[in-house]
Amino acid sequence: MSQLAEKIKESGYAESWPPVKQLSFILEKFAEWFPFENVDVLTGNEERITPEFLTKKMVQTQRGGLCYETNALLLLVLQEFGFDAELGAATVNNDGKWALEHTHALVLLQLNDGKYIADSGFGNRLALSPLKLDGPEVISPAGTFRLRTRRTEKGTIAAECQNSQGDWDLCYAFDWQAAPWEKLSEMKQLIHAHPHSPFNKQLLIARASTSGTESINEARQHRKWQNGTEETFSFEDKHDFLQAIRGSCSPALTKAIEAYKARQSSDQDKS
Repeated sequence: MSQLAEKIKESGYAESWPPVKQLSFILEKFAEWFPFENVDVLTGNEERITPEFLTKKMVQTQRGGLCYETNALLLLVLQEFGFDAELGAATVNNDGKWALEHTHALVLLQLNDGKYIADSGFGNRLALSPLKLDGPEVISPAGTFRLRTRRTEKGTIAAECQNSQGDWDLCYAFDWQAAPWEKLSEMKQLIHAHPHSPFNKQLLIARASTSGTESINEARQHRKWQNGTEETFSFEDKHDFLQAIRGSCSPALTKAIEAYKARQSSDQDKS
């Protein structure tokens, strides 16, 4: 059994639990251990997505990643635990506009009672539980989520979240079709290089947990707690930013961000 699977079992995972409870436990642990972060995009790490790369970066070094990393690692772990799991590829929708096609990785699951998805790579908008196709809504500190059969330009299945007005917003759409592992590196290349990529412009760290959500960019830190209260702290300078990073991120991620900021400052001094 892999190091990560052993860690999950040691954290309290039980073989006797129903599958949905097992999946929710694993998703909560992934959210706790692996933040959504795009440092490798900004520093130009072009390594291909392989099990070895993911294990070294995320498990051994204790970094996070984008969807094609966190959900790829999730897929490997779920398969190791015996789940009928495959890689899926979706297209994200932001405020009615489609992002780069098929650049959101997710996990497709077949359980005894139907089809589900698991997603640990959607920023801090995480259900922290699997979503059943045309099944019940799932509530987490990040919001209320559901998975519906819905015809769109980018697929016949839609992941949706409820907005503050009670309406349902489209998060992403896809067809229920397994994607090859090689698709992950294609996603990475597009996210790194495409001018319309949302993740090659500025740093972003995001996480969700059972107590709330957090996001950090180079201008501010935002937290939202489970009871609905929110706070935003704007950074006066680089020192404030790095203090927030050190308080929220693992030593390895902090070191990677510090190196990125040092290189950024050096490039600005030369220009």
